[in-house]
Amino acid sequence: MSCVAGFFQRVVKWWRPLAVVVAFLCGSCVTQRAADLLTVPRRAADGEHWETETKLSPKRFSVVSADGVVLSAYELDPLPGTKKRGTAYLLHGFGNSKEQMLPVAKRLSSSGFRCVAWDSRGHGKSGGDRATYGTREVDDALRVIRTGRKLDHGSKGTEVIWAYSMGTAVALQALPQLPEVKAAVLLAPMADLGGVIYHQARRRYHGALTPLVPVVRASVRSDAGFDPRAIRPIDSVKRTRCKLLLIHGDQDGTIPLDQSARILDACAPGQGKRVVLKGVGHGGVMWGLPEQTREEAVRFLEAGASR
Repeated sequence: MSCVAGFFQRVVKWWRPLAVVVAFLCGSCVTQRAADLLTVPRRAADGEHWETETKLSPKRFSVVSADGVVLSAYELDPLPGTKKRGTAYLLHGFGNSKEQMLPVAKRLSSSGFRCVAWDSRGHGKSGGDRATYGTREVDDALRVIRTGRKLDHGSKGTEVIWAYSMGTAVALQALPQLPEVKAAVLLAPMADLGGVIYHQARRRYHGALTPLVPVVRASVRSDAGFDPRAIRPIDSVKRTRCKLLLIHGDQDGTIPLDQSARILDACAPGQGKRVVLKGVGHGGVMWGLPEQTREEAVRFLEAGASR
């Protein structure tokens, strides 16, 4: 019996450090995977589908970012026969592409807007590997917009924005440097990336991932070069006079509903308006936006362009 007892004592002695090592390796794999899911988008490859679907052939151009990444962009003129209102800048979400914004561009062009859209770095046909939620994308956006303005040989008009998900984070952070933009429609808007990450951690595996969030942030800092806690689009709201229409689904499991509520609270009186869509999830505000809400958003931009 003493031999058996000794055997089990030795097993326990070696099992405990082994268990610690296994737990560490598993935790490292999980946090690295989470960091990659947050910053490495799946490239959309359905551009031709959207061009065929919308029967549009926008003019292509490219812009080189500050760090040498080539950004793929397009411009679409207002529908022939319509009076030009101005230019609408379209910012897509994480894992999406500029071509997926073509249905929006088609609707806005019929209202007299010239549209400019681009693949964010790491997306579509643009270079780069990782998304940084504005750390680099804000300067990217400003460069595309400056180039887009040079390509506009007609009357300039007012500038507006239509953005979705990650694109709203970039748009809000860029707005203080874009006083020409008078109105922005923000679908599933993001107030702060840190809050979104904690929300995701709490809702998965009964919150078991929550203690690993600091490690995920460290992985993002190491691999993508930015701290998710520094991505706070809400802080830009008080530094812009742009009118904001916030559209959010109450079933959004990616960006929680309180994020748009906080953005609205940060707005000056009369600056912001929030529309909450019942039974609509994160993708639904982009791909299944009710026609009534879509037309309300278009009228909001038209009104902004007339100011």
